[in-house]
Amino acid sequence: MRVSIASLPPGARAALLVAFLLHACGIFWGMPASDAWDNDGIAPRDFLPGLAETFAPGSYFTYPPLHLAILAVLTLPVTLVAVVRAKSMSVPDVLSEIVAPSYMTMMAMTARFVALGMSLVIIVALAKIAHEIAPPERKSSAMTWTAWFSTLGAPFTFYSHTSNLDVPYLFWASLALLWLTRAIVRREPRRLRTFALLAACAVATKDQAYAVFLYGAPAALFLWIALDRWARDNVRSIGKELAIGGAMAALFLAFVDGAITNPSGFRKRVAFLSGAASQDFATYSKDAAGRWFALVDTVHAFYTHYPMGLAVFVMLGLGYAVYAGRKQGRRMLVGALVPGLAALSFTLAFNLVARRVEERFTLPQMLFISVYGGLGMSLLWTSAIARTLARAVVLVAIGFGLHRAMSVDAMLLREPRYETEAFLRAHVNPGDTIEVHGLGTYLPRFPSWATVTRVGPDSTAKRGILPGVREVQATLTDVAARSPRWIVVSSCYVWRFGERDDMPWRATSGRIVPTTQRRDNNDEDAVHFFHELFGQQLGYRVVNDAFVPGDGFFPPVYMHGSLGCRVFTFERD
Repeated sequence: MRVSIASLPPGARAALLVAFLLHACGIFWGMPASDAWDNDGIAPRDFLPGLAETFAPGSYFTYPPLHLAILAVLTLPVTLVAVVRAKSMSVPDVLSEIVAPSYMTMMAMTARFVALGMSLVIIVALAKIAHEIAPPERKSSAMTWTAWFSTLGAPFTFYSHTSNLDVPYLFWASLALLWLTRAIVRREPRRLRTFALLAACAVATKDQAYAVFLYGAPAALFLWIALDRWARDNVRSIGKELAIGGAMAALFLAFVDGAITNPSGFRKRVAFLSGAASQDFATYSKDAAGRWFALVDTVHAFYTHYPMGLAVFVMLGLGYAVYAGRKQGRRMLVGALVPGLAALSFTLAFNLVARRVEERFTLPQMLFISVYGGLGMSLLWTSAIARTLARAVVLVAIGFGLHRAMSVDAMLLREPRYETEAFLRAHVNPGDTIEVHGLGTYLPRFPSWATVTRVGPDSTAKRGILPGVREVQATLTDVAARSPRWIVVSSCYVWRFGERDDMPWRATSGRIVPTTQRRDNNDEDAVHFFHELFGQQLGYRVVNDAFVPGDGFFPPVYMHGSLGCRVFTFERD
């Protein structure tokens, strides 16, 4: 990594420094705490339980174990200290100790700093791909502007702060694409072994990584052999390296993923991933209309990641990559297509199959096409026509992109829950009861002197432990019997109970309401409770409405049902 950074041109190193500052600013979001605000993140509680479930006969965990194992090793000293300090070696006593904020914060921050480091490697890998496919006179410039372009993504900035597995699997996937590009461009088939292993590491980190390679890699290799005479003359050598690399990758993945060590659990996990884990969250119908809308919305997602004007650089760079690749030789043309083929592959194999296009599910494409965005910027920057104007256009585009990315950091620092926490510290008296609902990822931190109860119809034994929070299994509408003084509600939790099946937008052809949302909509108790609570029909009134206004220099940013959630605090009349 140090050698790679040293080999980057000064402009690319400057971009890497800016990326570090963007991805580090606000990284302590919601810390210290016994649970993190990373929605769908694996920190701080999933490392060891996830590994245990992966390899326990007949059991399975939602995600593959590779990154869990990495973080478990890195946080092993924290785990050992908790075990030593626990009242006994029994599982309940160890759990009671380790969920304390001191341990959980260290585990969460370890995962976040690992994600930050991996995000920087992704930028370097993409810059190196641009170096491989650019013509000699533009290699340095292409690396610089690819590094800058990939730094500008707003969701990339957000996920580089969290313990979600999206940045870790794209770390491995980006390195895999770099090795595939080098194997083709440099005519070095032996690199295909490393490519296959890196691709396997990506899949062993998060299953959806398969979609990057399922169509993209075979298409690139087919085009290489079809268009490059050298490749046809050496097809046996290429086939041999592919066979060796594929066998190594398959064996590694089968062992790490549990297919060999826990076959029954692995089968259950595959069924879960292809069923409830994906289809229950699908937002498009399982027909041509649904997949068409999924494709259109994947393209439209560019604006979620970058200012729309930056699309011009991507189109310009893609055209230039194809033109320059044909001039340099057919293998260079194929190498230039690798990022685009990977982006297309993910769209076809994941977005149109899982029928989801949230920002984390379009992050791969937006990162891979940043190679073309960088090439487009490079072309303008070195243009001999209207050079001053062209450079001004590039710098202005970079400025708009940085503003979008900085808005994510601003939201991390101005998280509405901080305002709620300050309000509660100032107004809650010792012994006051605060009632809350939903997962810890939606909740603020509470004053130690308050009595906090989490109420819901689900079994308390299945809830994640929140130190200091009393778990209550009850219907929400029975609030009068509980009579808490305060009720705290996050908009990112309560929205699901406010939308009913008869709303007009639900009839749009091709778009559907996810099964999970329909299930929440049918929770009559919750729908009735929150409707009356916000209608101030239960004897409670809103005394604090925490949100980030939209009239500042940095606009509010909402991401992954966790960042920027509006939080309401009710007090009993």
